[in-house]
Amino acid sequence: MLRLRIPRCVSLYPVLGLLGAYTQAFSLVPICNSSIYCVGDLLQKVQLSRIYADSKTFVDMRLIQTENETLADFSKLMHDTNKNPSREQLTSFVDDHFMEGNELLNWMPPDFDPEPPILNEIVDPKLKVFAKNVIGIWSKLGRKVDLEVAKNPDKYSFLYIPNGFIVPGGRFKEIYYWDSYWMIRGLLISNMTQTAKGMIENLLYFVNELGYIPNGSRKYYLGRSQPPLLAAMVSYYFEATRDLSWLEQHLPTVEKELQYWLDKKKVTVEIDKKKYVLLRYISDKSSNGPRPESYYEDYMNALQLPHEQREDFYLEMKSAAESGWDFSTRWFVTAGDVIGHLTDVHATRILPVDLNAIFAGALELAGDFRSLLKDRREAQKWYSLAKYWRRAIDNVMWDPDDGVWYDYDAQARALRKHFYPSCATPLWSGAVEKSDAPVYAEKIVKYLRSSGGLDFPGGVPSSVLYSGEQWDYPNAWPPMQSILIGGLDASGNKDAAALAKEQAKIWIRANYIGYSNWHKMFEKYSAVQPGHQGSGGEYKVQEGFGWTNGVALELLKRYGKELFMNDQVTALPYVRQVR
Repeated sequence: MLRLRIPRCVSLYPVLGLLGAYTQAFSLVPICNSSIYCVGDLLQKVQLSRIYADSKTFVDMRLIQTENETLADFSKLMHDTNKNPSREQLTSFVDDHFMEGNELLNWMPPDFDPEPPILNEIVDPKLKVFAKNVIGIWSKLGRKVDLEVAKNPDKYSFLYIPNGFIVPGGRFKEIYYWDSYWMIRGLLISNMTQTAKGMIENLLYFVNELGYIPNGSRKYYLGRSQPPLLAAMVSYYFEATRDLSWLEQHLPTVEKELQYWLDKKKVTVEIDKKKYVLLRYISDKSSNGPRPESYYEDYMNALQLPHEQREDFYLEMKSAAESGWDFSTRWFVTAGDVIGHLTDVHATRILPVDLNAIFAGALELAGDFRSLLKDRREAQKWYSLAKYWRRAIDNVMWDPDDGVWYDYDAQARALRKHFYPSCATPLWSGAVEKSDAPVYAEKIVKYLRSSGGLDFPGGVPSSVLYSGEQWDYPNAWPPMQSILIGGLDASGNKDAAALAKEQAKIWIRANYIGYSNWHKMFEKYSAVQPGHQGSGGEYKVQEGFGWTNGVALELLKRYGKELFMNDQVTALPYVRQVR
C-alpha cells in the first residue's frame, strides 16, 4: 500500500475543530424504504410464509409489473383473504408478479490474462498450476448490469453501477464493499488493472450518488456500509499505475466517504478522565424492521424478546452486518462466561479494533494523496487526524498486560478480552507509528502463540469460541488470514515475519487441498479440517470465491519463491468441529 515519508508537524489540530472541519452535514442518507424490497406487509407475508428457504431469494427477484400495480394487486389479495392469505395463495401471487432477477449479464473482463507475470514468481510446479486455476476463475465471475436496471429501477432491488465487475460467487450476485478490497488486490496481481479500476469506480459512483458505499449493491443494503477500505483500494491502484490525474479526479470522493464515517459513526469515550473519539458500526436508525435478506431469521429471533426491544434488536443485527462479521461472539454481550445467542448482539456499544485501525490507515492515505498533489496544507489536516486516531486506538484498545489490542465496550467501559484475529489489524493497516511496530509485533506474537488461535491445521479461526455462528470457531476466513499474515509480515519484527510465513503456508496448503479435492474455492474454510468448507450461520457455504481467490494470489505473490507442497497432499480425516 502507498506509504510516503514526508516530514510532518507533530502538533495536533484541536480534535473537535478538526472533526468539525471534515464533517459535512448529511441531512439524510438514503436508506432502504421500498414497499416491495425493504418494508411493508407484502415483504413480511412472503418472507414469513417461507416460500423460499433462503430469505435472500425473494428480495433478489424483479417485478413483472410496476411497483404500484404490484402493491394494488397485493392489497386486493389482502382484502379478499381478510388479511390472511394462505401459503399457496402467496406462492401464486409471487409467481404472477415476480421473476428471477435478470439484472446481470455475463461479462468477460476485457483484460483477463490466463498467464499473468505472477506465475513466473511461483517456483513450485503444483502451486503454479493451482495459481493458474485460481486466476481462471475471474473469467467465470465477471458480470455487468443490464441497462434495463437504470431505465426501470423500481422493478429491481439491484442498485445500478456503470462498470463490469467480479461477483463474490454463489448467492452473492452483487458487488460487496469489503469483499471488493481483496478481489481488487487479486485482480491487480493478475494483471487485470482495467477491471480493478472499474470496480473501484463503481464504489466511487456510490459515494457520489448516495454519500457513502452501501454494504452491497441492493436496495435492502442501504443504511449500512462495511469496513472503510476505499482509500486502500485507491492506493493499490495508484501504486500499480501511478495515474496521478485519476487520483486527482477521484480524491474528493475518497475524502467524502471518510467524512461520512466521521459524521455518522463516531462516538466519544472517556478513559482516565480523557476523552477520545473513535468509530463504531451503527446502521441508520430510521431503517426499521428485520434485515430484508434475512427477514425470517431476524423476525423469529426477535420473538424471543419483549415487543419494545425488537426494533433495537433489528438495529443491532444490521449494525453487526455492517461489520462484515455477521455473526460472531464479538458482538454478543452477556454476563460471565456465557457465550450467548443472536439476541445478545449489541454491536453498537462495541468499538472494534479493526474498524478504527482501517480508518486510521485511510486517514493517513488521504494525507499521502494530498501530498502527492502538492496540497500540503490539506495533507497535514489528514495526517493530524490520523495521528490522533492512532493515539486513541493505543490509549483505548491496547492492553499492555496481554500485549494486544482488544475491542472496547463503551457501555461497560471495559476491554473485550477474547481472541479474534482482527487484533492484528493495527499492524496491517499502518495504525501504529512505524518505529513502534516491531515492539508491538513482538508482544502480539507472544499473545497469538498463547491464545489458542494458532493451534489448527487449516488456518486461524475467527475465534476460539463455538457459537454456531459463521464468524466463530471452527471457521477460518480469507480476509482474516490476509490481515493477520500481512500485519505480522509488515511489522519489521523477524519473529513476526517468520510466523506470518508459517501461517501463509498453512493457508495456501488448505486452499490447495480444497481445490484439489473439490475443484472449488470456498467462501470460508474449516480450521480443523484443511481444505474443507466451513459451517454455521444463516446460509450454506458459497463457492467462487472472490476474496478467497484474491488472498490466495496475494500470498502466492509474497511467498511464491518459498512455498512448496508435499507430493502427497490430501484432506485430513474428519475431526469433530466442537471446542
